[in-house]
Amino acid sequence: MKIKVCGMRRPDNIDEVAALGIDMAGFIFYPRSPRFVGEPDTDALSRLRAQGVEPVALFVDEDIDTVTGILRKYGFRAVQLHGNESPAYCERLRADGVRVLKAIPIACADDIAGCTAYDGHADMLVLDTKSASKGGSGQKFDWSLLEHASFSTPFLLSGGITPDDAVAVKELFKRMNGLMAGVDLNSKFETAPGIKSATLLAHFINNINYL
Repeated sequence: MKIKVCGMRRPDNIDEVAALGIDMAGFIFYPRSPRFVGEPDTDALSRLRAQGVEPVALFVDEDIDTVTGILRKYGFRAVQLHGNESPAYCERLRADGVRVLKAIPIACADDIAGCTAYDGHADMLVLDTKSASKGGSGQKFDWSLLEHASFSTPFLLSGGITPDDAVAVKELFKRMNGLMAGVDLNSKFETAPGIKSATLLAHFINNINYL
C-alpha cells in the first residue's frame, strides 16, 4: 500500500517523515492553504528523491503555465490537482511527462460515478471529502460508496484518515481488489499545520504493514 503524506513544509520534518518509508510527499502551492509551502527547500527535495520518495506538487485551479514553471524550477515530476481541472488540463501535463494525481471530491454515489471521466487522463485519483473549501476538509466521506466504483484509475484514499484507522483502511484496501493504491495522509497526523508527527505516522504505517 502506497503512503503519501501531504502538506510538508519544514526540511527537518520532511527528513523525519521520509525516514518512515513513505512513498510520496506532497507540497501545497495553494496560497490560501495553511500548509502553503511558498519556496520549498531544494536540498530537502533532493534528499527525498535519494530515498525513493516522490515529491508531489499540489495546485488548485492554477494557470497551467504557472504550474509547469514551478514544476521545472523545483524538478517535480508529479502533480496533484485539487480543483476543477478538466481531463484535457491533465492531458496537457501528462504530454510533458508529468505524472498526474487528480483529486475528486466525494459526497455521494454520483461523485464516484463521475470518476470515470478521468480514466485514461490521470495516472491516479485522490478521493477526498467534498467540502466548500479547496485543498481538503479533514473529514471522512462514506467509504461504502466505493462499492459502486466503476472507474479504472487507481486511487489514493484521502479525507480525515486518523492514526487509528489502519484496520479499516487495510480492510478497504483488500476489498477494492487492486483499485485502491494507498492513502493520502494530512491533518490528523499533525502537531501544527504543515508539521507532521513522526510518532503518529509510524503508528499508522506499522499497523498497516503488520495487519
